[in-house]
Amino acid sequence: MLKSLSRCLLPLWLAAASSAPAAVMLGDPPTAPTDLSQLPGAGVHPKTVTGDFSVDTSSREQVREFYNTVYGSSTGIAIDSTADTATCVPGTNSPLFVDATLRRINWFRAVAGLPAAITFEATECTQDQAAALMMSGQGELQHTGSWTGWDCLSAEGTNASAQSDLALGLDGPDAITAYILDNGGNSEVGHRRWILYPQTQIMGTGDVPAEGSYYAANATWVFDANYGGPRPATRTPYAAWPPAGFVPYPVVFPQWSFALSNADLSAATVTLASNGVALPVTQQAYATGYGENTIVWYLTSQDPANDTAFPFGGTDTVYSVTVSNVVTAAGTQSYTYPVTLFDPAVPGADYSPLVISGPSQPAVNTSNRYTCAPSANPATTGYQWIVSTATNGGFVDNATHGLTNFTISPAPGYPILTSPPTGSGKCFHLCHLDPVPQWLQMDELLFVSNATALNFKSRLGYASSDETARVQISTDGGSSWSDLFTETGANGLTDAAFSQHTLSLAAYAGESAQVRFNFDYSFGSYYPEADAAVGWCLENIGVTNSQQLLGETTNATAGTNFYFLPARTGNFLLQVRGVIFTDFPTDFGTAKPVTAVPGAAIIELAAPTVTGSRVEIDFTLAAGSATGFHLLQADQLTCPWVTNRTAVLTTNVAGRAYQFATTNGPAARFFRVVTP
Repeated sequence: MLKSLSRCLLPLWLAAASSAPAAVMLGDPPTAPTDLSQLPGAGVHPKTVTGDFSVDTSSREQVREFYNTVYGSSTGIAIDSTADTATCVPGTNSPLFVDATLRRINWFRAVAGLPAAITFEATECTQDQAAALMMSGQGELQHTGSWTGWDCLSAEGTNASAQSDLALGLDGPDAITAYILDNGGNSEVGHRRWILYPQTQIMGTGDVPAEGSYYAANATWVFDANYGGPRPATRTPYAAWPPAGFVPYPVVFPQWSFALSNADLSAATVTLASNGVALPVTQQAYATGYGENTIVWYLTSQDPANDTAFPFGGTDTVYSVTVSNVVTAAGTQSYTYPVTLFDPAVPGADYSPLVISGPSQPAVNTSNRYTCAPSANPATTGYQWIVSTATNGGFVDNATHGLTNFTISPAPGYPILTSPPTGSGKCFHLCHLDPVPQWLQMDELLFVSNATALNFKSRLGYASSDETARVQISTDGGSSWSDLFTETGANGLTDAAFSQHTLSLAAYAGESAQVRFNFDYSFGSYYPEADAAVGWCLENIGVTNSQQLLGETTNATAGTNFYFLPARTGNFLLQVRGVIFTDFPTDFGTAKPVTAVPGAAIIELAAPTVTGSRVEIDFTLAAGSATGFHLLQADQLTCPWVTNRTAVLTTNVAGRAYQFATTNGPAARFFRVVTP
């Protein structure tokens, strides 16, 4: 049985029913520090912060790539923790997981137009690890107060609790997104305000995973010695969430906020409109003491305590925000800005795929030059070229051969292969023992045709409305995924029986693609049970009329040129994509199928060696092939070339290195080696 959460906590997401798994929760945000002397970053701070990440939110494509690559790269990273809540061991977590948490913080700050160069301090991370352990061990959240009777109590943990955002039921990057969501009664969005406080340069994080009856927990240290210091340059004078410009809809939440330092917003008013139509909004009570002075509002039609998403109709939607009656040192001001919600899986009008130029029939054993136009994204630091070969990609998997054709992520704590709740045979079973998405990804890299189809049978059993079965496709190496099929839980039994599904992939013809089955969960309630009646079961997964891409090799280039050196004849597929901020590949451009053919022989001659009347001419076959060689000679370059029929040919390395030997003439003589 799961440990119950304390009633003193504010529910971040309510359970669908008493039988549904427990909710994930936040408590109150920490209040502003009064003593900065013990906070990290003292001394030479505040310093100028330029930020490692930056994005122009007026460009839909830049924001889309930034979301799909950088935000996406911080999703689904294994915690690999040595923490043990049952024995009060704080342990440590995977450096990749810690880096992903930091990346998620800097992603939100960059999109908000703030300096995005936050670093983690080791001391604060150690203390936050102790705080997260306490929260998990106790099943409660508390910043300050009496700690009598708390499990896993430590001085490091109590100190960090007062300096940190705290979450129970989530860890790592998901907890950071929860702080930006900041619902469950957090009408002042204080957690969000600390993550987006412009002056902050140093933070820390601590995480423990769910374990038995103990919940996952996160503590994120949000105070440093720069609190109250000079405000660094930001994209706009204010810090808003969602910010002005294009914003991916998955990170737009019911409560919107507008923050401005040294301003009085107590009498400020907000109007929100779309397509010229005013939308009813409700302003939350004005509250100070959490980061910058901030006004918060939400659509009157929404429940800001329990709703986790802002309405989105599937197409780009522009909202106009006006914040009036803001009292500043320069007088009373009004601020108006647009916010455009969009689907980051769908390219917009400013998307320009990279197109490869070069020969359709490259020569074998020859460096064939290919190029693409430069990426329009100024964050592009290089290019990644992919070369692969193609073979038949059709298959059917009835779940009786293990994970031969699939990879499961993250590693589950339950059997993936099980007997179905109805019918016979075996099925792949996806569920949520922890509040993270569970992916079953097809190992084959497909080259899609107009006739390619994905077939499967599925049954969504007991699932909450916050759990969604998704079949997804990626054409950019897994950086972003688009839905081919979705089914949301019914807060109980969803499907009584298996249903057959056939999904056409024709829309992706001519592209390389990966396919996965994603039992998705972001926020809210979920069923933490491994019984086959709970979660999503899949049978008879198959692909028809496609090719499988094999032998994939990756080549990194700083510029837009690439040299392809095929070692054999045959069909190949070339692809290229930009890489932003050094480490994050974007969408692949248009794939270029090529057929390697035998190339013309390229012969490289070494300088002749003359010994008495003997001349030795060494040469190599640098490219192409040849059935034989002739030695030509001339006494002058302007004279006709004639064949030397007495020269002796020696093979030094078969297929590559050779030598002609002949006699030297009484005067200067010139030689050439040619193929028949």
